[in-house]
Amino acid sequence: MTKLEIITDEKKLPTLKEAQKFVGGYIEAITFPNDDLLIINEDGKSKELPYNKDASEVWVYHYGMTDAIVGDALLIKADARDGERW
Repeated sequence: MTKLEIITDEKKLPTLKEAQKFVGGYIEAITFPNDDLLIINEDGKSKELPYNKDASEVWVYHYGMTDAIVGDALLIKADARDGERW
C-alpha cells in the first residue's frame, strides 16, 4: 500500500535526504498552481512502483487530467513551505 503524507507545518518539513528516503530514491518535485508541492520518486514508473491512488487524485484535482502517480509521495502544502528548502 502506498502512502501520501501531507505536510502542513513548516516545522515538519523534510530534508532532501528525508524526502529521498520516504519516496525511495531520487525525488521529482511538482509545484501545483496553488504552490503546494508534490514530491514523488523520479524513477517510479520505470521501477514499476505501485499506483498511489491518493496522490493521483491530488494530481487530477489540480490539473483536471489523469496521470498515474506511483510510489509513496509527500504533499507539502503552500503554507508550510519556507522558501529556503522547498
